[in-house]
Amino acid sequence: MTVPAGYTVAGSGVLENPADVLTATERQRLAKAITTKDVVQIITPTEAAPKVTAGTKTWRFRARNVRDVAWAGAPDFRWDATSVHGILCQAYYEEPKAGAEWEQAAENTQWTIGTYSELLYPFPYPQATAVAGPVGGMEYPMFVMDGYTNAELPGDVFRTNDHEHGHEWFPMIVGSNERRYAWMDEGINTYINAFSQERRYGSDPTQWPRGMSNFFAFLGDWYAANKAGIDNPLMNRPDHFADQDVLGVEGYQKPGAVLLALRDHVVGAESMDRAMREYVHRWAFKHPTPGDFFRTVENVAGKDLSWFWRSFFYTTDVLDIGIDSVNTKPADDGRLIASVQLQRHTSVVFPVELRLALADGSTKDITLPVDIWSRGMTFTAEIPVSAEVKGARLWPDRSSIPDMNPKNDTWGTPPAGDPPHPATVGGLAPVFSAR
Repeated sequence: MTVPAGYTVAGSGVLENPADVLTATERQRLAKAITTKDVVQIITPTEAAPKVTAGTKTWRFRARNVRDVAWAGAPDFRWDATSVHGILCQAYYEEPKAGAEWEQAAENTQWTIGTYSELLYPFPYPQATAVAGPVGGMEYPMFVMDGYTNAELPGDVFRTNDHEHGHEWFPMIVGSNERRYAWMDEGINTYINAFSQERRYGSDPTQWPRGMSNFFAFLGDWYAANKAGIDNPLMNRPDHFADQDVLGVEGYQKPGAVLLALRDHVVGAESMDRAMREYVHRWAFKHPTPGDFFRTVENVAGKDLSWFWRSFFYTTDVLDIGIDSVNTKPADDGRLIASVQLQRHTSVVFPVELRLALADGSTKDITLPVDIWSRGMTFTAEIPVSAEVKGARLWPDRSSIPDMNPKNDTWGTPPAGDPPHPATVGGLAPVFSAR
């Protein structure tokens, strides 16, 4: 890129001619940044003042194994850098247009690159750059544009940066087709963002900065779109959505919620976490289809999940299972049996989690496999109990249950549910430890 001599340029790839475009001091600082977790100011606030310099300079970058490139240039960039796992993590921003949060953007990039490297797949590129730009964000290999600080949403620079750099894994490493399947790109990225943000802000989402990624926010937006009649099957092309304003729900929040439900209530956290790593490992620098993702999860989990993909990816139907009645009766052997009649009000099937409150003050938890729905819309569970059932509750842990109608989820005097917690609780076990 040939630009006015007073400009600083950021870009995908590695700068190949630093001696031609950087001062000796800047080169010295850059060499230090690649070896430390501390943030180094390559261009300080004083040095970032716009300057008029005659002539031009040509900046040369080389990027390998990429599907796209991008660059940005300005005469007044501040430039901060640090590193993680030997990867240079950089932030370029202009003052006062970029707010005070941008002083943490190099550390934000370090956090995200380190986190997803540990949880999913080691970052394969030599550097990662964040540049302050217009509202919103956009991703490219080794390079993202993030919005300027939003004073009404503290933490917004981190949230945006974490999301955009998450795209380095989807679709920069795993090369899915966003124009055909938005959920394979934005949706999976939104899913992994929830883990990164829990890791950064703790396990209580009520203490997270407003706007962060969590299941209840995902579910609320999905429910609103469904109720408004503008929900779309996840397998639809984004440009075929009935209402283009719903892209944020269909591409981001809904698949994020669906994948968290799959992890926590269908295949289990350990299996899903292994499946995500296996998916990245199998399809790094290749171009998977939805079937490749589905098969990977099924291979690792050892389960036929065709019912799940069909329900949540190919239809707009929602989960709505309710308790119709509960009857306690003696069995022939003298034991007590609770007959719990369950009703499925939609086409969506799902494993059942049930808690019973008994007259002796105890509770009993039961899980029923998805196969119970193979014969129809109702199922009566026959459950041995120690005393008469006084109440029942479906989904005692609602942390990532996408049941859209909680009104029919209890009977009698229901037992208490579990305290709210993030769907990502416990997070992903690291692939390798941070250095």
